[in-house]
Amino acid sequence: MGHHNDLRIPGFPGATHSATGEDGKKRHSTVSEWFAGVPALPDRDSVFSARSVEHHGKVFPGEFAPRELHWSRSYQDLSLKRFASIPPGGNRFDLPDELKAPCWRKHTSGSGDVMGRLHADRPSVTIRTEFFKPEKGRYLHPTENRAITHYEAALLQGFPDNHRFVGSKTAIARQIGNAVPIPLGKAIAQQLERQF
Repeated sequence: MGHHNDLRIPGFPGATHSATGEDGKKRHSTVSEWFAGVPALPDRDSVFSARSVEHHGKVFPGEFAPRELHWSRSYQDLSLKRFASIPPGGNRFDLPDELKAPCWRKHTSGSGDVMGRLHADRPSVTIRTEFFKPEKGRYLHPTENRAITHYEAALLQGFPDNHRFVGSKTAIARQIGNAVPIPLGKAIAQQLERQF
């Protein structure tokens, strides 16, 4: 955290964890814990087109609670074959040559997150604005042959059930991906409140 030179250093928040392990110790929560109870198949497609809100004379899709963001996407057959070929925790390096893009065949090093599956037993990677595109990072569902949904991304970012999103699917993805994770923002705010 930055601070002005004539102010004391605010310090850093203490380490926090949101799950307790079998040994009773606090530990980082995992993707599978955040996804517990989430339907494997997206089930809220009809909600998006059924709701709108007017703001300053313009009409926008919404408002949507996080649970209402469990939207599906249409994938090309090639994408579905790729997803099915990537094992748990795997990525583009696990694809057979016939399913690799030409650029992936030529580049055998580089990011291991491209077309990667989230690790079910680990904390999530950083959620960015294009989490719904597996070619942009480790955004494949841990077990399903699809990218994570807007709902799943919102869960990983810590958005509460009472939060409301407004806008196109792309605009909502930007809201989710550009957000500071809610628990992180809270920890920083509490640290600043204690110091000042």
